[in-house]
Amino acid sequence: MRILVLTFVRFGPALVYAIGAVFAASMLLLAMYPSRPFAWELYLTMLPVLRLPLMLLSVAGMGAWELLATLASMTIFGVYLSFHPKRFLRARFIHAHVAMLGLVLSNAAASTSEAGRIGASSLPGYVDWSLPLPTALLGTALIIWAALACVSTHAEIIRRIRIRASIGRMPAYRA
Repeated sequence: MRILVLTFVRFGPALVYAIGAVFAASMLLLAMYPSRPFAWELYLTMLPVLRLPLMLLSVAGMGAWELLATLASMTIFGVYLSFHPKRFLRARFIHAHVAMLGLVLSNAAASTSEAGRIGASSLPGYVDWSLPLPTALLGTALIIWAALACVSTHAEIIRRIRIRASIGRMPAYRA
């Protein structure tokens, strides 16, 4: 049961990238078929969950098709990493943390939109310490799921460090 739960947790970053790919596909559908209600529904459903593709589109040479291909390949890579957790620990660590940071930063940028700087936010030295949680329940669940994947990679790294440290302290076997 533990292996099944940990595999489910390790799918978190892949799901973040998959939802990003769906959002990129919804942007392409909306561009190709602007009068279709399905394209609008898909786009407006995904918009409050994940705004990461909007940040990635500002990268030079990154179009919507390239973004879709990148996010789809990161999803496939994440699924592969989920099934081989012991083999590629560093890659899993980077994959999970990039998904987590991208998700949090994209929602932080989306949650701080203001029409003007009036009130406490206009004071010098003011820092907004509120959590950048998305407004949709799916987005909050994605952040929790990606955070659990990050915690599981940290736990595995700490476990490996402890095993290596205990092997170094063991007395040598003499026959």
